[in-house]
Parts: sequence; structure tokens; C-alpha cells
Amino acid sequence: MASGQYSRKTIVGFTVIGIHVAFALAIIIGTAVKYVQQNADALEMKLLHKEEELDKHAPPPPPPPDYVPPRVDTPMLEMPTVTGPPPVTAIVKPPAPPPAPAKAAEPPPIIQAKVAKGSNLGEACGSYYPSASRRLSEEGSVVLLVFIAPNGKVTDSKVETSSGFQRLDEAAEKCVKAQGRFEPQKVGNEAVGSWQRMKWTWRLTN
Repeated sequence: MASGQYSRKTIVGFTVIGIHVAFALAIIIGTAVKYVQQNADALEMKLLHKEEELDKHAPPPPPPPDYVPPRVDTPMLEMPTVTGPPPVTAIVKPPAPPPAPAKAAEPPPIIQAKVAKGSNLGEACGSYYPSASRRLSEEGSVVLLVFIAPNGKVTDSKVETSSGFQRLDEAAEKCVKAQGRFEPQKVGNEAVGSWQRMKWTWRLTN
């Protein structure tokens, strides 16, 4: 009877001891696992920190090679040929030559002046002989162009050929304008004004 109880107590005792041992082992193992986990985390942090340091000092990676895209052959599209009417060629006519300039009407020929009947220029113009020309014995012939109005009077004059002395030329024009009476030019039966030619000679008499 005692032997049975002892055996039961012994078993219970071992069981209690085993439970305590198991509990103690569980605590030890849990602590160890926790410690190992902390150490592993710390080690991992150190390794990451070390890798970051190495990355900072490590030379940059070489640049990637140039990427050359593959050639894509685009098929050529043949456009249909559109035919249309032939181009219209403009016919440009050459410019017409400018009209020939009209020829200026030629002035009528200058006729020889004729002293009107009853007029004596020799006597009328004697007093117009310049005194200086008489004193210097100046003589000569002057050819004048005189404009004879329809009434026969001289309204304008100009020297065509000089006598060689300006005083004699001016005296001849003055006398002809003041004393000259000429036959006017006529067109049909009508008298018209016209330029006529006359010659006047200055000559000293003894």
C-alpha cells in the first residue's frame, strides 16, 4: 500500500518537476528566440547600413549602351497616277511696236519780203543811220527775218545774218518796225501773218 502511494507521489513529483522544467525551458527558449530575433534585426540593420555606405562610395554604374531601335521598313504606297488635260500654253502676243512719232509739220518756206507800193524805206530809214557808225565809216548788209501781219506792218523781227556791226543791226530792226510797210502773204484771197526775209544795206554816201 505504501509502495503504491510512493510510486504515485513519485510520479506526481516527477510530473510537477517536469512541468516546471518545461516551463523554465519555455521561458529560456522564448527569451533566447527574442534575443536571437533582436540580434538578427540589429545585424540586418548593420548590414543595410553597411550596404548604404558602400553604395555611397561605390563608383557609379557604367551607362547603359545606346539603344538602337530595330529598323522598321514601312511599305511604300503607290499612289495612282492622275492624268488630266494637257497644260494650257498661254499665247503671249508680242507688244505692238510704238507708233512712229508724227512728223512735225514743216514750217512754210520763208518768202522774200516785198515793200508795199508807195513805201520808200531808203528815205524813211536814212535818219536811222547811227551817228557813231557814220563817224567810224561803218557799212554793211544785215539780213532780217520780219513777221508781217495781215495789215502789212512788221510786228517782230530777228537778225538772221549780221552786218558785222551791232549798231547797224539794231538800227535796221528799229527802222523796219517803225517805217516798214510790206505786202502780206495770202492764202487764196485772204491775207495771213507770216515770217518773211529781207536784206537791208547800210552804205555811206558822199
